[in-house]
Amino acid sequence: MKKLRRKIYNIAKTAGDKLGFDLPYFVENGFWMLLNQAVSLFAGLITSVLFARFFTQEVYGAYQLVLAIIAFFSFFSVPGLNPALIRSIAKGNDGDFNISVKIAFKFSFIGSFLILVVAAYYYFKDENVVSYSLIFSALIFPFLYSFDKWMALLKAKEKFETFTKNNILITTGKSSLIIAAIFLFPDYLLPALLAYLAGTAFFNIVLHFKTKKYIENDKKGNDTLSYAGFITKLSVLNTLVNHFDKILIGILDIKALAVYSIALGLINIIKSFIKSVTAITFPKFAKYKIKISFIQRSVIFVTGIIFSLAFYFIADDLVRLLYTEKYLYSAKYFKIFVWIIPLFLISSVLSKKMLAEKNEKKLIHTKITVPVITLISSLSVYFFTKSIEWFVYTKFFVFNILNYIVLTVSFKTKS
Repeated sequence: MKKLRRKIYNIAKTAGDKLGFDLPYFVENGFWMLLNQAVSLFAGLITSVLFARFFTQEVYGAYQLVLAIIAFFSFFSVPGLNPALIRSIAKGNDGDFNISVKIAFKFSFIGSFLILVVAAYYYFKDENVVSYSLIFSALIFPFLYSFDKWMALLKAKEKFETFTKNNILITTGKSSLIIAAIFLFPDYLLPALLAYLAGTAFFNIVLHFKTKKYIENDKKGNDTLSYAGFITKLSVLNTLVNHFDKILIGILDIKALAVYSIALGLINIIKSFIKSVTAITFPKFAKYKIKISFIQRSVIFVTGIIFSLAFYFIADDLVRLLYTEKYLYSAKYFKIFVWIIPLFLISSVLSKKMLAEKNEKKLIHTKITVPVITLISSLSVYFFTKSIEWFVYTKFFVFNILNYIVLTVSFKTKS
């Protein structure tokens, strides 16, 4: 085994020297991130397939609507703390960990209150299933996002093996609860939703306390909290853009939301995989000034094209096999979405560089300019066409293409 690892290391070192990549770093740490995503991919597919097969489109659409509403209000848990914390701890300021958790927990109660307001709205509309689901969600909400800072701590410490093992624990545990709820209470929304929310909160709390042993000092960064606040304020529009499509479609046609969610879920699995792999670059960018050359970007882009082609040709069979014929229309969305993979590969790397280097000017463009243009353009398209399909395509491509343009211009270097 040691000889094999050494051989792989030497091959990665040789190829990396030619391309300008630190491939041994990616091979060593990327293995654990790939393993993490492989488990998440499998668990995500299993649960989505079971939802599609055991739930009607109405119930599955309602499930996705509730999750979208919860995710929309997640910015009250101060999500900017996560990248700010990675950046700070990578520089040796471990003392920011505990205070970040306390701040996230305190502000999360605002999100809980607003979720209860939405629950009241659905209650008076006589949509009791959605209403009760949101009430339970509001009670769990402060515990849902506040205690996930253990991920930032392990990433900053470059403990990718430990991060992967912990994440596999939370993924398998949470998925097991959801699967049990689906089998025991088929086509009932509340048990499956509670399994997801309570499972996520419980395992995050356990891993929060388990991971605290890696804190080595009580030093605090001078700008960690201000930077976290800056990122969070900017993320409000971004959060809206990421979830308003599901909320709007859910209001217009709950079955259409179920179909759209299957396609979006598949592309998000791919995007999450990419984010996980590129996440290992953040500590590098935080510690060193690293440039990304034209050749490196070209290699990444061509790799993305290859994957896009592969997913395009298997889309119909994949959806039919996993989700049955009733979700076959999801394949149409998915076959369009996959063409964003090459741009997203590059954007994912550049976004880590932007956050690590605290490029506030470009953060403003990605968090405000891009979301505003996306909102205006997609809503305008829906206003004139009344087509959910064209609304979805406009929102998806305008957001991703503009994000790519901003990030590319930000770090354009001479090859």
